[in-house]
Amino acid sequence: MKNQLVRIIISKKKSNHGNGHHGGSWKIAYADFMTAMMALFLVMWLINAATPQELKGVAEYFKAPIFASSNGGNNISDSDSPIPGGGNDFTQKQGEVEKKANLAPKQIENAKFIEAVRKINDTFEIDPRLKKLEPNLIVELTEIGLRIQILASDDQPMFGVGSAEVQSDMQDILYALAPIINSLPNKITLSGHTDERQYASGDRGYSNWELSADRANSSRRELIAGGLDSKKIIRIIALADTVGLNNPKYSEDANRRISILILNKAAEQYIEEENKLTGIDFLKQTQQIEQEQTKQE
Repeated sequence: MKNQLVRIIISKKKSNHGNGHHGGSWKIAYADFMTAMMALFLVMWLINAATPQELKGVAEYFKAPIFASSNGGNNISDSDSPIPGGGNDFTQKQGEVEKKANLAPKQIENAKFIEAVRKINDTFEIDPRLKKLEPNLIVELTEIGLRIQILASDDQPMFGVGSAEVQSDMQDILYALAPIINSLPNKITLSGHTDERQYASGDRGYSNWELSADRANSSRRELIAGGLDSKKIIRIIALADTVGLNNPKYSEDANRRISILILNKAAEQYIEEENKLTGIDFLKQTQQIEQEQTKQE
């Protein structure tokens, strides 16, 4: 008996968790499904309840091809009220209207600039011919107004090297911008730029100064042909190669560009007053400024 082998049988209890009927894992999957469905219906309800303007604001939050988000500004989503009207009654819009009425003039003006940027975005999104030119635009909200820069690129030159002739792509952009700029009450300045290439004669003959002025004037003529009121242009500026982009994102060719500055009211008033000064008045004003600086020292 001592040498007889003993067979040991281990019996394992089968678990019923594998059966869908008695397990609990399906409940977690079902709960996730119901949560997703509830979120879907909530989004559909919100979309149905939103106004077209609010829907446009949501779309622009995810799509801003031209206007950099760092510029800030008064967007539709900036309202701190969950109710469209800003009041206690969701059927009324009185609250939001009163809030806009209490905005400072500069805030109202910036809101108009931002609306102009939205029009530019829409125009360039709708037209396939213009959409490919979006990378050639820089639109910025500055302290003195809305600045639109039209840049050259390697495959899309706005001007030829040493030339003031407007290329077809540049013409398309200017024609698209003209009615949008014209819809604003603000006046503009137009600046021409060049790259750092110099003429053989240097500044003694025809130079980058003349070239940048010619480029600004060529663009002025195209804007007017596109529908811009010529009275809106109060200054043409030649900057040659003195104001480069200084951005590694852009090549040297990008400096062959045009800057359109839509002036805010303060900057517009300053320039118009300066334009009215005669030579004697300007000299007197300069002397007064120098005297005040001397007193402060």
